[in-house]
Amino acid sequence: MLKNEFTLIKGIENILSNWWIVLLFTTMGGVTGYLFHLFKPPIYEATSHLTISMFFEKRELTQYEQDHAFLAAGAVISSSDVINSVKKIMVADELTSEEIDRLLGNLSIEYRESIWDLHVRDRNPVLTARYANFWANIAEQRLNDALKHSLLTAQLQTQVDSLQNCLPSSTNLTVPVPVACKSFSLDEINSKIQEWSNELAAEQALSLGILPIMTITLSQTATVPLDPVLYGRASVVMAGACIGFVLSLWITGNRKGHRRDKNLQTP
Repeated sequence: MLKNEFTLIKGIENILSNWWIVLLFTTMGGVTGYLFHLFKPPIYEATSHLTISMFFEKRELTQYEQDHAFLAAGAVISSSDVINSVKKIMVADELTSEEIDRLLGNLSIEYRESIWDLHVRDRNPVLTARYANFWANIAEQRLNDALKHSLLTAQLQTQVDSLQNCLPSSTNLTVPVPVACKSFSLDEINSKIQEWSNELAAEQALSLGILPIMTITLSQTATVPLDPVLYGRASVVMAGACIGFVLSLWITGNRKGHRRDKNLQTP
């Protein structure tokens, strides 16, 4: 019974003694994976670029604030509102539901420094460029709309702060009340502060995290790709090689057991 137990050393010896089987099946698995990828329908990728910059001369930001602003821009680009607008164009183009699902399932964005890459992959190269550009145009419009609300938010914040200086402060009684405030009553000032504060909250929500110091431009439109991408080839080949390797271990193990049975039957 002890002689029949599996040990790591015996397993390695078994692999080394049948190395040609392991090599053969691993190579066959890798080649099968390569052929599988080779005969798959080609996939094309088109990319459009959105450039989002910040003018730090207007306002100093911490690294956290910068990252948060760029991530907010990415959230707008990939938002359901933007994607649904792209989907409406696909429906208007009379694409089938299968084509729409396939295209929407192959949208991806990539952030590098101040540039957002909008990728679209599909079997049809013309469709990839068309919808990459539609996606970028819609995203740029949404971002610039949010930027307008952000600029209005900053303006309203300045107005609210200026009116708050008109209020009597118990903590800083030495600061004189601005001359412009003397023409308004305290009730009028409080009413205006409340009105502008409500507008400020509404505009801040519509700014979607975009900062007033940001600029958004469509820096590069997508062109129809001429060559397919090699997406997934390495992983498919590796998966085939791993399957072949595991299969070779199973074969060598059974081969060894079959030989042992023959030896036991020898008189």
